Amino acid sequence: MRKNLGEKSNYITEEDSKKIIHTYKNFEENKYSKIFSNDFFGYTKATIEQPLLDNDGNGITDKQGNPKPDSKKRDYERIPLKQDIDDYFKTEVKPHLPDSWMDRNRDKVGYEINFNKYFYNYKPLRSLDEISQDLLNLDKEIIVKTKEILD
Repeated sequence: MRKNLGEKSNYITEEDSKKIIHTYKNFEENKYSKIFSNDFFGYTKATIEQPLLDNDGNGITDKQGNPKPDSKKRDYERIPLKQDIDDYFKTEVKPHLPDSWMDRNRDKVGYEINFNKYFYNYKPLRSLDEISQDLLNLDKEIIVKTKEILD
């Protein structure tokens, strides 16, 4: 390639291109291709509110008697589209924030494809013995090079 694109500088050969097209046309799932439904990547961003408290720790209410939300404690949860929002709230939020509620008027639907989450292949770290041996070899190499320079 004429211009280096960092880690994206790999050239795709004609053979690689044919493999990609074959996988796409045949709708195949393999180690290079995964198939998900569109809603798999979707989520509802739900707003979690907590009550505004006065100096005595009592909740402040509006004229209708509804608790006023504390904007400093406002939080958001990304709930998968395939999951029921109310069930999620009851099981994942309510046990930790019993006075909280959701402002469903602020719900937003979004999509995100996190490539690391779905395509990352773990590579085990080198052992300490292997690293130590490499360091010892480098030490020996440095000593040899130093002697060459000084002689």
